Amino acid sequence: MSDMLSIGTSALLAYRNALNVVSHNIANANTDGYSRERVDLQAVPGAASTTGTIGDGVTVQSVQRISNSFVQAQLVTDDASYNRINTYQTYASQADAALSDSSAGLASPLQGFFDSLNSLASTPTSSSTRQGVLYAAQTLSSTFNNLQSQLASLDSQIAGSTATTVSQINAYAKQLAQLNTAISQATAQGNGQAPNDLLDQRDQLLRNIGSDIGITSTSNADGSVNVFLGSGQALVLGSNANSLSLQADAYGQKQDVVLNSGNSKSIITSQVSGGSLGGLLDAQRELIDPAISQLGKLAVTLASAVNAQNAKGMDQYGQLGGALFSVPPPAVTASSANTGSGSVSASIADASQLSGSDYVLKYNGSGWSMTDAASGASIALSGDGSAANPLTGAGLSIVTGGTPAAGDQFLVRPTYGAAGSIAVTTSDPGKVAAAAPVQVKAGGGNSGAARVGGVTVSDAGNASLLATSVIQFTSATTYSVNGAGSYAYTSGTPISVNGVQLQLSGTPAAGDSFTVSANSGGSGDNSNATLLAGIANQTLLNGGVDTLASANASLVSTVGAQAQQATAQLSAQTAIRSQDQSTRDSASGVNLDEEAASLMQFQQAYQAAAQVISTSNTLFQSLLSALHG
Repeated sequence: MSDMLSIGTSALLAYRNALNVVSHNIANANTDGYSRERVDLQAVPGAASTTGTIGDGVTVQSVQRISNSFVQAQLVTDDASYNRINTYQTYASQADAALSDSSAGLASPLQGFFDSLNSLASTPTSSSTRQGVLYAAQTLSSTFNNLQSQLASLDSQIAGSTATTVSQINAYAKQLAQLNTAISQATAQGNGQAPNDLLDQRDQLLRNIGSDIGITSTSNADGSVNVFLGSGQALVLGSNANSLSLQADAYGQKQDVVLNSGNSKSIITSQVSGGSLGGLLDAQRELIDPAISQLGKLAVTLASAVNAQNAKGMDQYGQLGGALFSVPPPAVTASSANTGSGSVSASIADASQLSGSDYVLKYNGSGWSMTDAASGASIALSGDGSAANPLTGAGLSIVTGGTPAAGDQFLVRPTYGAAGSIAVTTSDPGKVAAAAPVQVKAGGGNSGAARVGGVTVSDAGNASLLATSVIQFTSATTYSVNGAGSYAYTSGTPISVNGVQLQLSGTPAAGDSFTVSANSGGSGDNSNATLLAGIANQTLLNGGVDTLASANASLVSTVGAQAQQATAQLSAQTAIRSQDQSTRDSASGVNLDEEAASLMQFQQAYQAAAQVISTSNTLFQSLLSALHG
């Protein structure tokens, strides 16, 4: 039965709760992830009477949490996308700055090295010019070393950040599992009423996890959630949390991300997407490691070409030139899963065919196959792997040994890290081979029209390269060497002898001779210096497409484009995230002006309810006085 006192009391209690909710909103106005709460009031139905139904006051039906699950889920996705590209952009900009810097980049010292060789070609007898070549070579190798060091430092930073991020994900997952338990218990104890503050904490934890790794989630009837990684692997199922860990890959080169679920483990590195962890792995896989390999390819190609040409010249001591740069060999690592005793060694066979990729060499029980480590594309091989007939392909020469077992694998990294190992091998400027190793003199009695058009070294390793050879024409189309043999000659076709190719122009006559001998007194000869300088214009890379300078420009351009694209994507993702956050805040955030107005509204209602109770008491006292009067 309705009465004034009970109605006033219900109003007093209801508006006290309303004031508590408003106060809670105000107190958490700046709490991350807090969702505004609203009191839903409901009239208490009265009892029917002959004069009609009179209500019995008011009650709090529920305290609603103002939250949009769709917007909340979108924010989790936004955080994952934003943190992924933000992390990627950070490393891309640093790599771009290192490679493109005008004072620390490769372009200037590369040009300076070939300028020094051009100067040597102009003044081959100058000791200071020769010293300038070595100085420029040292500057160039130091630049390679420094760039490698900077990129390797970024790689190390990624490794450290990856470990930190994995630990953070595990901590968040554990907290969420514990919170799921608390939510489930609170929901049961509250007769199905949602534990609003715990749900806010839950949503904030989902955003924290999503900031570190891309996830999806599903809700359970008790308010708890399940969290899955990008490819559907469970990270949190109700009150149970799985964990992530890191382990070295099969070759000990990189860290794999592992999902630990009970007693089972699965490598999920390639399936991780989004969040800081996804950005770290993408930056390493798509940006830093390829840049290190491409830089190494430049170093190997330069060193190989310069060494090969210097070996075809003669130094100031009358000796064939030696290596000016050390050339790092390809790194070969056996898989930790190998069961056989096989061995693999590799060398560079053709630098122009190097791609900058890493390769996996696999034995199937009867033969070898090779695939690109990143794409899995098959690489054509020839040879059987023996020392006499090595496996050749992708610019490599590979010799196998021992007894491999079927399924054994080896990682071959032709150029990765090579820029850090290139170095100048001599401090003696006299070792720069500026002169041609041989000279050619026409016989004094020659009567034909044949003239020396040029001489080049085709095989610097020929043991008889510096031996004197007399080429005697027995007719216009035949010749002998040192009086032996009769060899056919076709005008315009080079004559090969002891690793040298002699080019003649014109037609020789019978009896004409040409003497090829060591150029021992040719310290003023600039023939080989000119060829060394000419390496700058040779298309030595990418299948005969790029020069050293254009390949470096391509590397700088590629990394720069990646950095610019990442910056543009970051700007776009920032705007999207900001817009969705504004949408969430407009609906779920606390507006202090609105709360202040509600505070006054409920305060007045509370005071009015108190007045109802006071009035009820006055009336009751009046009634008592009347009855006892």
